Amino acid sequence: MYAVRPMPWAYWGLAAILPIIPDLDVFSMAAYNAPLGHRGITHSLVFALLLGAIVSGVVFRFFRVRWWSLAVLFFLIVASHGLLDALTRGGEGVLFFWPIGGRYGNWGPIPVSDIALELPDPRYSRAVRSELLWVWLPTSLLIGLVMAWRYRRRRSPLRGAGRGKMVD
Repeated sequence: MYAVRPMPWAYWGLAAILPIIPDLDVFSMAAYNAPLGHRGITHSLVFALLLGAIVSGVVFRFFRVRWWSLAVLFFLIVASHGLLDALTRGGEGVLFFWPIGGRYGNWGPIPVSDIALELPDPRYSRAVRSELLWVWLPTSLLIGLVMAWRYRRRRSPLRGAGRGKMVD
């Protein structure tokens, strides 16, 4: 989805909150390796699809965007949580293809997060340092490249050339 105008803060808030929602399963009373337990149904592609579609249906008119493009984007945002969980070492795999598939995961270089009721200290936490290296650094670089490309594209004197538009 290419936004032709700045999106409201509520959009960015949803983009930040949606990938956290699958981890609400930590409050489940089900066993850790059960479908309703952690990394179960809420980490599946079916859940990501349903959540993306429902949230998009509620907010697409408010954001003045097409439902379909918003639903695809929100699906990808929610599904990214399961993929990142699968890239950790340790813990159970993720039920990506629930209800028809098993668990997948323990593929990547990221140690499982520190389990505590306080924020982990990056000076001592291998998990935080690893996430900074393998998740946040590439994400920041990608965002920076997209922003630079969009800035350059807006400033280009030949913008629109070759697409049947007149250039000043």
